[in-house]
Amino acid sequence: MAFRFDKASCVVVGTFNMYILHPQWLIKNKFIDDPIEVGFETNLARPGFRFRFEKAKIIWNVAPDRLTIETQDPQVDCGKAIADILRILPHTPLFALGNNTHYQADSSEFATLSQPIRDFPRTESPTPDNKVVQRTFHVGIKRAEQETVNLQIAIKENSIELACNVHVDLGGRGTPSDSAIAAAERFFDDRVESKLLAQHFFGTAIDHAPNSA
Repeated sequence: MAFRFDKASCVVVGTFNMYILHPQWLIKNKFIDDPIEVGFETNLARPGFRFRFEKAKIIWNVAPDRLTIETQDPQVDCGKAIADILRILPHTPLFALGNNTHYQADSSEFATLSQPIRDFPRTESPTPDNKVVQRTFHVGIKRAEQETVNLQIAIKENSIELACNVHVDLGGRGTPSDSAIAAAERFFDDRVESKLLAQHFFGTAIDHAPNSA
């Protein structure tokens, strides 16, 4: 049983007028169809809101400091939606963008991981009252001057999780919106590169079919 796709997202960090991004605006600019069923949630602890498009398996998280588009469908291009929004709002101050993919596997997949991960660290606790419930391994790869690929594998009691992140620092790179748009449009390319790097460093086999669990 290989690692299976769990969810993916594109996140852009900046200074947003979050009240622009309401369902009527999204319909007007053809990001969503009309009519469509939309779930609306607010966060009482901090400014922001969330739109759930259950049929499309897409979530929009809108906050003053970031915009996140998340999906449970491996065919959805979250980066394209982010890029299209940035084209419409080109003067938005932007600081960073990340393309992310998360995978899950049964604990049986542990036997297929690379030998160093299987051998380190020790799982025996020196005291009977303590129990190791998670081991986490992280590797960061500098891809370009302001671009980093982060891979993290977490071995838990009953499952294994793999998180892949491609982080682009937008500070000092000419017109931030142009750099952000280019980074967002690499959404699927970054997923492929992250998959290959995870296979190299961790020994993971990845299936991009939806997680039916």
